[in-house]
Amino acid sequence: MGNYHYIIAGLPELVLNADNKGFSYDAIRESVYYSSDEKDRRLIEWFDFGTNEENLNAHFYRAAMNCKNRFIRLWFALDLEIRNRKVEFVANKMGRESANYKIQVNSNADPHLTEEQLQKLQAIFANRNILEKEQQLDKFKWEYITEMNEYGEFNMDVILAFLAKGKLIDRWNKLDKETGEQMFRKLVDEVRGTFKGVEKI
Repeated sequence: MGNYHYIIAGLPELVLNADNKGFSYDAIRESVYYSSDEKDRRLIEWFDFGTNEENLNAHFYRAAMNCKNRFIRLWFALDLEIRNRKVEFVANKMGRESANYKIQVNSNADPHLTEEQLQKLQAIFANRNILEKEQQLDKFKWEYITEMNEYGEFNMDVILAFLAKGKLIDRWNKLDKETGEQMFRKLVDEVRGTFKGVEKI
């Protein structure tokens, strides 16, 4: 698809003209979806499928990590890494063997987490405040998305990164309005920065 920068240029209009109370992931996703070609629509469908907990099994992770798209591979490699690290943490606390509970997938896909990031995950898992733990975990994912694919490169990864962050905002709008608003403002700032880059093309 050759119109990535047109879709990216349209994102500020989609986001900035709506206040956070009316933020709708589904509406933004639909607009992006129908601005994409068939090949990229399949990637969006891949992403959406992976946001349903019921679909997250070894078969899905194996397929996702063999996807040709870099964002899909790394995003779901990260998701699996976080899940398995959490299983290890809980199992260790309970004195149990974690191998029986982890999802094992043979794949070359690797989220490439640093030792610092792994330590940060351990600290997050140790937080006894459930709401804070979820906030910190989603912040971790947000930062990973940003580092994995910085805005400014005009490819499908930018679109998928935007949708992934939109999903996080959508989740927090339902859980905690203040956190959702903070994340929304952060996304707006990021999209504004991207739009300036698009304007120069």
